[in-house]
Amino acid sequence: MATVTSKRRLIATFVTRILTHYRIPFHEQVREALDANGIDYRLIHGQPDSSEAAKGDLATLPWAQSVENRPIMDRGKLVWQPVWHEAMASNLVVLGQENQLLVNYPLQLFPPRMRPRLALWGHGRNFQARNPKSRAEQWKRFWATRCDWWFAYTDESRRHVESLGFPPERITVFNNAVDTGGLQRLAAVVHKAEIAELRARLGIHGDTVAIFVGGLYPEKRLDFLVAAADLVRGQIPNFTLVVVGGGVDNAKLEALATTRPWLIVAGPRFGREKAALMQMAKLFLMPGLLGLAVLDAGVMGLPVVTTSYPWHSPEIAYLRDGETGVIVEPWEDAEAYATAVVALLTNEAARSAMSSSARRYAGAFTIEAMAERFAAGIAAALAAPKRRD
Repeated sequence: MATVTSKRRLIATFVTRILTHYRIPFHEQVREALDANGIDYRLIHGQPDSSEAAKGDLATLPWAQSVENRPIMDRGKLVWQPVWHEAMASNLVVLGQENQLLVNYPLQLFPPRMRPRLALWGHGRNFQARNPKSRAEQWKRFWATRCDWWFAYTDESRRHVESLGFPPERITVFNNAVDTGGLQRLAAVVHKAEIAELRARLGIHGDTVAIFVGGLYPEKRLDFLVAAADLVRGQIPNFTLVVVGGGVDNAKLEALATTRPWLIVAGPRFGREKAALMQMAKLFLMPGLLGLAVLDAGVMGLPVVTTSYPWHSPEIAYLRDGETGVIVEPWEDAEAYATAVVALLTNEAARSAMSSSARRYAGAFTIEAMAERFAAGIAAALAAPKRRD
């Protein structure tokens, strides 16, 4: 990390619309690393809307500042966060690259001499956009280069930001990750008795278990998942599907489970319970939008079975088709998906080899490395002059 020389401690402020549970270790480690380099790291987050709250994965930190997100227009399509004073008192402000965040625009419009250094954090584009030429995507591109530094989720994000004309030397690729080390440590201390008790409590029977861990919303394609699971169950009578997570589609999933005793809707689970549930499974199933879940699955040795869904998050790059998991084509074919699942569940040698590869590959993407890269980028952004163009 570049050393920042200053007679006073510099302030880097990270503004996020909401704070999710899985980001806690990241922010803690960044704060620690920057403190050692004489930089105060401040975190400001807003409150969730009803659909975000339904996921049950929100969090806070005792040292973070919570503000009230103020929705503008119906259903909060635009959001104002009252962080202006805190932003202007900072030396660097990191903003989420989201069209709906209104506070971004006045900060980006201010002449550089009148504002702090600005950095954007994000994907570079909306990977879930159905129309890349839509007004929303054109708007996102317009504002994407109006900052001093960029924090890109992956190399794919970096390539996109560079293609817009942003200087490559001002881009930090932090390789978005989750606390896979923490999950591994929890899995190592979970006792067999805990797993057995959890099995009994949730009514999980048999050893042929697959798991889904993620938000329950339309892009995850839960109807498709259950349809494919029906076909798997027809070929493997003791097959059980465990769904972990919360969201707007929870009621729909629970309704489907009423006629499928082998479909276990476990709700949001964290810590030891999440580790224990994943230890029961042989495969990780996510036919819809796939993102960071690929890393959790990998470090637990679970091959991921997904599809060639066109709107995955950029972390789909972490999945190696045929080596750490399977990407089924065509993505609309539930029968093809079920066939891939059955093939792995009934071939222990192939599944074991894929499991070993998944552990090895996912182990390279750690929250520690992510926090280190991000903290180094913060120091570099503070040391660099503001952009003038």
